[in-house]
Amino acid sequence: MKTIQKIIVFYLLLTPIIGMAETKEIPFTLDDRDRIIRTEQKVESAKTEMNARFDQLFNFLWVIIGIFTTMMVSIFGFAFWDRKLSLAPIKKENQRIVSALLDFAKSHPKLTESLKNAGLM
Repeated sequence: MKTIQKIIVFYLLLTPIIGMAETKEIPFTLDDRDRIIRTEQKVESAKTEMNARFDQLFNFLWVIIGIFTTMMVSIFGFAFWDRKLSLAPIKKENQRIVSALLDFAKSHPKLTESLKNAGLM
């Protein structure tokens, strides 16, 4: 029983010391302030660098979009130009065939009737 009393007395004597240890304030020194300022400067420089990187990335993406747009416009332009160029001789040939049929239809009334029904006369 005496040992339990000794332990209780020991804890009761240590309790105020432990409480004071927990509430003791840690002084804020100039070194701590300087450390915080340096940390803020590093964070700010990292933000600036990150913004510059994003600007470079967006510029690169705009260049890529411009290149693909130019490629698509040139491909479609070439396709339309080639289509028009390749159909020009066929149109001329069709025009010659129609004119030959019209000349031949002057002497054949049945052919004239067929051309009128087709809308070529």
